[in-house]
Amino acid sequence: MAMHILLTLLIFFLATDRSHAQVCPTVTSSLTYLVDTTGSMHDDIQQLHLVNNWILDRTVAQFPCGVRQYTMVEFNDPTFGPARMTNSVDVFKTFFNDLTISGGGDCPELAMNGLKVALENSPARSFILVLTDASAQDYNVVPLLNSIRSLITTTQSQVIFLITGLCSGLNDPRFLIYRDIASLSYGHIFQIGLSDLNKVFNYLDYTLSRPINTTEKVLYKYYDGINHCDNFNITSNLSTLLVITDGPITSIRILGPKSEDQNPKTIVSEIWGSLYEIKNPAKGAWTLCIDSYSPHAVQVEGLTAFNMSVTERCSDCHSDATCEEHLGLFQCTCKDGFIGDGFLCSDVDECAYSWLHNCTYGYCVNTIGSYDCVCPDGYTKGEGNTCVDIDECSSPDLNKCHPSATCFNYVGTYTCQCPPGVTGDGFDCEIDPCTRDVCGLGTECIINGSTYSCSDPCANYTVLNEPWRSTAYDLSVNIRCDRDLEGWYRFIGSGGIRMPESCVPVNRCSTHAPMWLNGPHPTPTDGIVTRTACAHWAGDCCQWSSSIQIKACPGGYHVYKLNTTPACSLAYCTDPSSLNGECLCAPDEECRFVSGSYGCYCNDNRTISAFSDLTPTVSCGVQSMKISFRKCQLRALKVDVKDIVLTNSHCFTVLNDNTTNTYSVLSSLQAKKCGMTLSTNGTHASYVNSFEFYFVLPGNIIRDKLIVTAACIYPLDMKLSLETALNPIISSTNISINGTGAFSAHMAVYNSSDYKHPYEGTQIDLYTKTVIYIGVFFDGPDPSLFAMVLNNCYATPSSNPNDPIKYYIIQNRCPSKIDDTVNVAENGLSSQARFSFQMFAFAGNYNQVYLHCEIYACDSRTSACAPTCSGARALDVKMEKTFNLKLGPFKRLDSPPSAASGTQASWTVTVLLMLMLAVLVSGKQ
Repeated sequence: MAMHILLTLLIFFLATDRSHAQVCPTVTSSLTYLVDTTGSMHDDIQQLHLVNNWILDRTVAQFPCGVRQYTMVEFNDPTFGPARMTNSVDVFKTFFNDLTISGGGDCPELAMNGLKVALENSPARSFILVLTDASAQDYNVVPLLNSIRSLITTTQSQVIFLITGLCSGLNDPRFLIYRDIASLSYGHIFQIGLSDLNKVFNYLDYTLSRPINTTEKVLYKYYDGINHCDNFNITSNLSTLLVITDGPITSIRILGPKSEDQNPKTIVSEIWGSLYEIKNPAKGAWTLCIDSYSPHAVQVEGLTAFNMSVTERCSDCHSDATCEEHLGLFQCTCKDGFIGDGFLCSDVDECAYSWLHNCTYGYCVNTIGSYDCVCPDGYTKGEGNTCVDIDECSSPDLNKCHPSATCFNYVGTYTCQCPPGVTGDGFDCEIDPCTRDVCGLGTECIINGSTYSCSDPCANYTVLNEPWRSTAYDLSVNIRCDRDLEGWYRFIGSGGIRMPESCVPVNRCSTHAPMWLNGPHPTPTDGIVTRTACAHWAGDCCQWSSSIQIKACPGGYHVYKLNTTPACSLAYCTDPSSLNGECLCAPDEECRFVSGSYGCYCNDNRTISAFSDLTPTVSCGVQSMKISFRKCQLRALKVDVKDIVLTNSHCFTVLNDNTTNTYSVLSSLQAKKCGMTLSTNGTHASYVNSFEFYFVLPGNIIRDKLIVTAACIYPLDMKLSLETALNPIISSTNISINGTGAFSAHMAVYNSSDYKHPYEGTQIDLYTKTVIYIGVFFDGPDPSLFAMVLNNCYATPSSNPNDPIKYYIIQNRCPSKIDDTVNVAENGLSSQARFSFQMFAFAGNYNQVYLHCEIYACDSRTSACAPTCSGARALDVKMEKTFNLKLGPFKRLDSPPSAASGTQASWTVTVLLMLMLAVLVSGKQ
């Protein structure tokens, strides 16, 4: 009672004379940083510096008077110290500039020596934050550890470890020493990623902004991965109850007196820890129940009324503060969006720090008591202050494309493309008649302003008859260069009438780098074709190249549309042996004199006298089966490809390829389509189809028929096994990748490590501790261009991907380092990804589990897609866009009885695809 009267008098004094200097308690919690300064800590220290500025600005605003010491201690290998101390916030901020990042390369470091220096130089009841990504090298130095324990007991300082990496496992003695010290000092161990550092500082925000004597220790216990309930009593009048956990928990339940469920306010809820707030807790017996399968600590603190913000009248509170009654007095607290001691509140600039706002894609604009997200061009305001892409292509009013152009939407922008045959940038389109094949095969279309004309290059060319162009000519005194050639030309004369089709030695054709034709000459039925002319120099047969056009003309000669050479001295060469040829043959043919005349015949000398002599080849592709006939064999039977009739031709794709000189039929590898059959034997899949050809003979009669039965056998893999399963359990989504067309992504669950046996049905019933295998892959035009990257994979007890109960198997592209059953066989290496893990159990009444994976396509041509998870952090990879896949539900089954004893206690835990929390920890660089 006497203390209550004394407190009332003090508050009355403060409340009745606000114009005088504010009276403050001088005992406040001091702050000490113990920082690892080895080479891998550069990013960690930069983030700590940023968050430090934020927390100091907040605590000074909430507790403007009061003196505290700020201390900076560093440790390295083999050095530790010095300790720098100040009472000035501004000076403390500059200490970060004096830190030198160096050394390291091995793991662990001298953390315990550094901690002893920090304890020796910090006032009593200080907060000591240890930032490192390594375990303690000096964990077993007994005199050193005894000295540290004595200092903690004497000073009552609280040690909080912020761990961003490990040298070894959680059960290594070099790491467990951190847990011992945290337990002794009423502290914590938070294993975090750098982006979560500000969330840990929410706890400091509650404590540093208060006098040191307003905090009561209520409960602290450490558990090694068990479910538990703890009882504690509240005997004081508290304004706030804080419940803090470090380490992963599944669920938490807080019961007040009379077993009443509390409804705590969640300040932080992450896999590495949580912070809950209960206002005005009642006196009496309380119970705290936690479900967890991982090591964790639980701490309960009570906060008494902050006597510097307590008054007898709510009118003393600032207009931007709330007033709450406590023991007949009133406490002033600044509203959300404002900061101060309750009597003076100022606006919080949420835009000053990235974690204070959620302006996705946009930029933040501060307002009084809040902020606004301004979206850039191409975005509009979405839910929760987010910026979402505007689909400019959804309405002609939103884009400026030409009416005939096609609009393509991208994130934040769009492009326009004129249709085929029309020139322009998409915003302006102008029809080019020559792209519509107005002149026909073998004729060149020439634009003359707004009109065009058709020209046959076989009738409009310039003759080149220089003998020096022959490949038989060596380099002469007059070095030749075709820098002035532009147009259609025909070679004649003793040098040869055609360009050579193989690499020509340097210093031939009276030039330094002779140019030859990299490809076959066309036949008369091919029309005008485009080929590459290569120049040989410096050991490279195609050191320079130029695109040219060629046409085979009636009379057995060719004309060439040549361009100026890309450099000098280069010249177009001729093949002197072309003078001896009396016929134009394809690459797989040769010119032979048979029955009194020259003709083209297959160069394998095989006699073709009947249709049964034809030898079609079978090619097995990724998506199709191809049957090919050589045209030279068909010509031996006097059959033109246009005279071949294919039964059910609408089912197939026919290719008349003049480059390979083949006639081919493609059949899609889809079972039960166009006669395609599929069978499997457990290790391979066999596709079989029959093709029926009729040959139309002169006189328009059909006399001969050929039936070809073809088979393609493929080893079963992740994708093919899904196609052969009757009802696989699979999740699919369509994705779009800029410039490459539409793709799809699929995720399925398999029951063996060879990923050939998918689960089938509508749900998966499995025993606890079964190893499950997950495969994810792309399917599309050319999936090999992109690597499948698993960014995050986690389990939830419901189909909602945003369920608050979330357990990570893979996080930020790296597997959980807490659970050694996680095995990532492939991630970011190819168009497929694979991982496996042993199932664990959700506690509680959860009967089903779902798996969620966030994926993205990484361009392996421009990026390093495979994550590096052995160091301190995974390498940053540019993500164009992520997509989500979901599998489930997974139902539980009790474990079967033991075969040895015939009996075994029934498992009562729920089957799930759950792993120990994935904590992104990075090794030493």
